[in-house]
Amino acid sequence: MPNWLFTKEATLQELYLGNNSLTGSLDPIWHTQSFLQVINLHMNHVTGQLPVNISLMFPRLLILDVSSNNFFGHIPTSLCGINFMTFLDLSNNNFSGEVPACVFTNYPMLVSLKVSNNKLGGLIFGGMNNLSITSELYLDGNKFEGTVPRDLSGGTLMVIDLHDNELSGKLDMSLWNMSSLKVLNLACNHITGKIHPQICSFTRLELLDISSNNLTGSVPNCSCMLLHFLNLSGNSLSSHISYPFFNISSLIALDIRNNQFAGNLHWICYLDNIRLLSLGGNKFEGQVTPNLCELLHLRIIDLSHNKLSGSLPSCIGNFFFKGDRGDQIFQVVLTSLPYSLKPYDNPYGLRGFSFTTKGNMYTYGRSFFVSMSGIDLSANMLHGEIPWELGNMSHIKSLNLSYNFFVGPIPETFGGMEEIESLDLSHNELSGPIPWQLVRLCSLGVFSVAYNNLSGCIPNSGQLGSFGMESYLANTNLHQITQGNMCTPSLDPIAEEDVCEMFGDPILYMVMAAGFILAFWATVAFSLFHPYGTSVMFKL
Repeated sequence: MPNWLFTKEATLQELYLGNNSLTGSLDPIWHTQSFLQVINLHMNHVTGQLPVNISLMFPRLLILDVSSNNFFGHIPTSLCGINFMTFLDLSNNNFSGEVPACVFTNYPMLVSLKVSNNKLGGLIFGGMNNLSITSELYLDGNKFEGTVPRDLSGGTLMVIDLHDNELSGKLDMSLWNMSSLKVLNLACNHITGKIHPQICSFTRLELLDISSNNLTGSVPNCSCMLLHFLNLSGNSLSSHISYPFFNISSLIALDIRNNQFAGNLHWICYLDNIRLLSLGGNKFEGQVTPNLCELLHLRIIDLSHNKLSGSLPSCIGNFFFKGDRGDQIFQVVLTSLPYSLKPYDNPYGLRGFSFTTKGNMYTYGRSFFVSMSGIDLSANMLHGEIPWELGNMSHIKSLNLSYNFFVGPIPETFGGMEEIESLDLSHNELSGPIPWQLVRLCSLGVFSVAYNNLSGCIPNSGQLGSFGMESYLANTNLHQITQGNMCTPSLDPIAEEDVCEMFGDPILYMVMAAGFILAFWATVAFSLFHPYGTSVMFKL
């Protein structure tokens, strides 16, 4: 850190040193920097503490960004003495203790406060109710505790992100006066109670994430809200959904996994703009409605761990997963900072949209449009044959149909899913051979057909040759090809050779047939032309 910049009174106004590999600390600073308005040290390796007398050292600061460094210790109270501060970012450091209460209330010009991902604690908002911050407030990834205040006034606040803290108590926003709020994230806390109908008064709210709490009861009908991103997953909500809650025609991502929601899926036909649909881990029943096929923007479909039954609509094969590849769809969630802060004006960073693939849970934010496309229908009661039309989904990356009651063969058309990385058909009642067309799946990283009734030989070429026997367990008539291109039983080496072993190799079959023909004509020739053979024939 070039502290020689601060060794004397200077006329320097803006200092940008972000995205480097600077070390050291901000100490010592011997002279007041009366003209300095911007300090940006973002993403370095600077350590130490903020100067205790920081307001005396930098009395005219407008922007202080020391995010993504190694600062530690307490946040000095003297920060509140910098009257013109408009942007303060202390996130992604090791600050501890409490945020001085005056930071929340005494900054008449503070547009954005970010202290995310530190070790800060104490009462949320320092126990204050009237917040002076005008646009963005990020306190996520800390240890703040207490209840979310009932009587909270934030003026023109547009973003409140409190996710991943230790907040508790009931969620009651009945007296909140925040008509400008666009983003509210309270995920990963210990909040209890019900979702108050007053939440419908946030008519400008575009993102609501209250996932991974202890909320109960039903979801209020907020048809006047134009939400784009809604995450209610990981609670104990129990609405019977026969009609859509919220105005879901505007939804881009809906995640209500792991609750107690019930009803059928006919309401999803109203999700005209949906890209991510996660309904897994609930009590939905009935059939997978063909109306699902009309939602052509979908990238991720998770209906797993429900009580869905019936056959799978063949029209699902119409999903080509060629949806939005850019970030333009996210431009609806902006913070609209003043013009002087436009370099810091970025769309809100989405968090918490998860999808299980390759046997693991992955969390996607803005990247889920380009990183993942998949369908998870596992752990339901679906039956009938798997529609061959599913093989038309050439851009799908993950397909999970496990733990159902599918019968019949694996469609040969699955060889057309060129980009698939994870295919799980295990724990069904599938029969017949494994189609050789699956060896074309060059991107396949996870594959399982275990616990079915498959028969024949396991293809040993392409990606299928790289999977262990755990991918094929409990298929008693399914055999492994040996080094001699023989197909022998893989589970019982003492068992007799079967038809697959005898005729698994077409070349071997041709050699055996040719040998039989030669032996037949040799016998005829011997009988007719050899003296001994002729005598034998006469005796007969």
